[in-house]
Amino acid sequence: MRKWVAAALAAAMQAEAAIAAAPEPRTATPAEQESFFDWYNTHAAAQGGRGLLRPQFNVSREKGKRGKRRVTATVDGPAQRAVLPLCRQPRSVYEYDPRAGKETRWREAGPPQTLVWIHHAPQCGAQPDTPVRLFQPLAEMDILMLLQQHPGILGSARLLMAGNTSCAPSRSRGYRLTGLDRGKDGLPVLVFENDIAGEARVSVRRTRNELLPWSVTCPAGS
Repeated sequence: MRKWVAAALAAAMQAEAAIAAAPEPRTATPAEQESFFDWYNTHAAAQGGRGLLRPQFNVSREKGKRGKRRVTATVDGPAQRAVLPLCRQPRSVYEYDPRAGKETRWREAGPPQTLVWIHHAPQCGAQPDTPVRLFQPLAEMDILMLLQQHPGILGSARLLMAGNTSCAPSRSRGYRLTGLDRGKDGLPVLVFENDIAGEARVSVRRTRNELLPWSVTCPAGS
């Protein structure tokens, strides 16, 4: 009994120590934000772009680096009307390096991104709360059909999930569409995320004006 109590106390103390050692969550500091505004406005002017309007700053922990923080700034360009009612919007993500010189303290973190969504008004207006990221180029009509039909595709894909050992445990969870991709076989892929941050990738085939799920995968760790 005493050994059990001692072990429980030791585990509790270790947990408390781990919590105490974990860095406190924070937002980008005023100095970091000002640094980005200065850098971006100079960078945009050199590229012939417009001044910065509303960046979104994010501070996250770096995996495998205890106590290290990754500071990023996300900049969305103007939304553009594609084939009605499809909207597209460019997005760039920039990463902060506090050890670099003033002129090189910020740099692009990967290639530019594209967001898509459906909006039936003549102008695209404000970005929705959950825009969909376009990972690979797709025809605009294909993008539109994928966005419009994704609820039905997901419903049918749950049947495929039942026969997939990696997907079956999460087939009944809630999913939302987060991305559009293209598989190695050339088929369009719907990327879904469930309510516990797991991922399901559903490839589709087109039959006349209907899209049907062809295969589903749930990557390890999702």
